[in-house]
Amino acid sequence: MKELWNHSGFRWYWTGLFLSSLGNSFGWMALSWFVMKKTGSPVAMGGVVLAFMLSSVAAGLVVGVLLDRFNRRRLIIWDNILRGLIYIALVLVLQSDSLPLWTVYALIIMAGLLSPLSSSGAQALLPRLVPDKNLLVRANGLMESQWQMTGLFGPALAGMLIALIGESMVLLVDACAMFLCAFCFYRISAESLDDASQQSAAGKPGEFFRSLAADILTGYRFLFKRSQLVWLILFTFFFNMAYGPVEVALPLYADQLLKGGSLSLGLLWSALAGGALLGSVLFSAVTWRISTGVTLSSIIVLWGITTLPLAFFSRTDVAIIAMGLAGLSFTPYNIMYRSYLQKKKKKNIPSEMLGRVLTSVRTITGTGMPAGAGISGVLIPLLGLQGLLGVASAACIVIGLFAFPLLRGLDSSGLLAVQEGSGQTLQPARQEEIKKGEQV
Repeated sequence: MKELWNHSGFRWYWTGLFLSSLGNSFGWMALSWFVMKKTGSPVAMGGVVLAFMLSSVAAGLVVGVLLDRFNRRRLIIWDNILRGLIYIALVLVLQSDSLPLWTVYALIIMAGLLSPLSSSGAQALLPRLVPDKNLLVRANGLMESQWQMTGLFGPALAGMLIALIGESMVLLVDACAMFLCAFCFYRISAESLDDASQQSAAGKPGEFFRSLAADILTGYRFLFKRSQLVWLILFTFFFNMAYGPVEVALPLYADQLLKGGSLSLGLLWSALAGGALLGSVLFSAVTWRISTGVTLSSIIVLWGITTLPLAFFSRTDVAIIAMGLAGLSFTPYNIMYRSYLQKKKKKNIPSEMLGRVLTSVRTITGTGMPAGAGISGVLIPLLGLQGLLGVASAACIVIGLFAFPLLRGLDSSGLLAVQEGSGQTLQPARQEEIKKGEQV
């Protein structure tokens, strides 16, 4: 790992995204808690998730083209500055009891439209920052480790901060984190990047808009010529969709059934991250020889099994154990999923179209979680909190079982580089990162 840390550009990149991820873990929990307290409506909570994620997915259609035509580092800087200002506006909105809830949705949609500039842009920028391309998977592992750290400590700290200073002030912390992230990317020198990541606008504005539709279709044409990749993306979509109910129901579960408020919610999210951290240690201690397809299918099934106790028990200790085991179960998913995509990218995707292909994948898989969250808001009044969680768990089990025969031959060419006894630590992202930001 010294080769990566000795590179100043990578250090600023990692630090900026770490601060952004930590701030977002604070802000997202604060916003969810505010909407729950203000409305008490699962439909409203699902609407917040839906507003952010769907606007993010819709923007991804254009963002991929922007990332391939404009300077990616500058786009990331402006995204963080503008989103920081939006979160400050949210703080002002939350100070007033007279403003309607739709103003919160409007600001969330604006933030969602901007967010792919960083989520996809950072992934497209990473290969340009790694001096030795053989270290790319290790670099991804380090990025997963920062998400793991924010997942482990962020929710618990956010729960305490919400109890101490309130939801609106926690959102202000998120805004400050955005500004710091922008500063870190500003500090990445041009010399740290090769010319592929320093592109400027291609052609005149009229030419840009005339070719926009064709550019958007480029990534999809690449994807749909590869059947195994289509199946992988499709099952990731359904996995994310089955996760959506957890995102909506967990704050209500912590408040109404566990009676523990924001502190209980923070503990549940931290248990998820802690289980994933333990799983990463165990996973890296062995040479993984099970095929990628079988592993990913098994993870989907195990997620359903480990979250099932939430549907039958209303005890804090049981819920924490269930979330910890759920985190342990999905540990390899993100690394193996992304490594498979990277193996394809290394062979087939030119650097100048990398942004379009990444966002094409995200626009498909990224709709899964908001779709599940939106449906959850409607189903909770009909099924109840625990009924919804039970249905989501059962859906994961069924999806995983269907995936087994279709993903079995995913990497028939042999083990991925990440699995070939390199001895590196594999760090997972928490499930929230599979649906938010991390999905490629």
